[in-house]
Amino acid sequence: MPEFFRKNLLFLIIPAFIIGIIIPFNVKKDMVIFPGKNSMYLTAYSDEKGLDDTDTSFLLQNSDSTRTTILKYVSDSNYIDIEYKIGSKNVHPFAGFQWILKSGQPYIDISGYDHLSVTLHPNTSEDVIILILQFFVDGFSNPADRMTWQYLSKELLVKDKKYTYTIPLSEFKTPLWWYNQFKITEKDLGRPDLSFLGMISIQDGSGAIGETKRIVLNNLRFQKSGGLTTVLKLLSVLIIYYLVFFSVILSRKFFKSKHEQPVTIPYQVLPIEEENSDDAPRVFEYLGSHFSDQTLSLSRISTDLNISGNKISSIVKDKYHMSFRQYLNTIRIAEAKRLLQETRMQVSQIAYKVGYTNLTHFSRTFKEITSVSPNTFRMDRAEFRDESVTKQSDLETDDPED
Repeated sequence: MPEFFRKNLLFLIIPAFIIGIIIPFNVKKDMVIFPGKNSMYLTAYSDEKGLDDTDTSFLLQNSDSTRTTILKYVSDSNYIDIEYKIGSKNVHPFAGFQWILKSGQPYIDISGYDHLSVTLHPNTSEDVIILILQFFVDGFSNPADRMTWQYLSKELLVKDKKYTYTIPLSEFKTPLWWYNQFKITEKDLGRPDLSFLGMISIQDGSGAIGETKRIVLNNLRFQKSGGLTTVLKLLSVLIIYYLVFFSVILSRKFFKSKHEQPVTIPYQVLPIEEENSDDAPRVFEYLGSHFSDQTLSLSRISTDLNISGNKISSIVKDKYHMSFRQYLNTIRIAEAKRLLQETRMQVSQIAYKVGYTNLTHFSRTFKEITSVSPNTFRMDRAEFRDESVTKQSDLETDDPED
């Protein structure tokens, strides 16, 4: 990893990490009511039958022409299509379809959403549509009587060539007639708990008596607004942060390099002398003449030459790339090899003569340096010498006489 990223890793990762944590809390998946499966069942209704009657066997039966009659009702996975003729018997005629919570199912929680999205098919001919949400109110509503579930409704004006509508849930209000039938006021109940949704209705609102109207629904879902907008804003903030961050870093480097131009100051240059130039000859001369001393040590040489032990080690290291002990062993073994070849002294005598106090230590050091033991070295050299003598004798025998 480049040095720049190592130094600034936290400044690069932490902002992205924070944004990554915030985004999931601002993006909420849509709650799709249609099309799709949910815990509610779908039915059609009109003022020809009671609002709470879920029996749709009355479809296409004009038992009373003065009531609103459903002429067609089709529901499949793509759309819900209801066609009806508005009657005159009721002061407020109605027809539509609704989703009702199935028995035993928990209420639907829409408290995490803030608007309802409705998509209509172009074949929709109704001018005004009423959207109704009904909520169970704990301590007031009767589970078996849906009329006691608090109404929230919104009137939607259908416009030409506009098919998708987004309605904030805050615009849904409880109608006055619902309060009046229970002789209560808005202050008595307040806003319902949105986590107790039990029914959704879509019905006509034009009241055009005698006319045939049609509502064709393609999509109905609850959504949380601003999710994508918030994500885009957060990503924009992150991009701006990185742009500013890199701009600051680059500007600092630029000004730093600009202000750090080398300044030339005139002065007298001091002569450079090698640190070990005077002491090195003394050290190697001393080692060359005292290597066979069994009491020889770095501290003793330091005392005798008045040179620190570290400096002696540095002199040897710079010259031969060895430690002090390695250099001393090299001299001693070199002399031991000569004595093994040129004399008949015992190995132990040679070991003591070149400065070792222990035969085992000498043998081990000798083998580390030469890869053979002292005895093997002596025998190998003796055989080589004998072969050389034999060859020399053969040459002398072959010489012609003068």
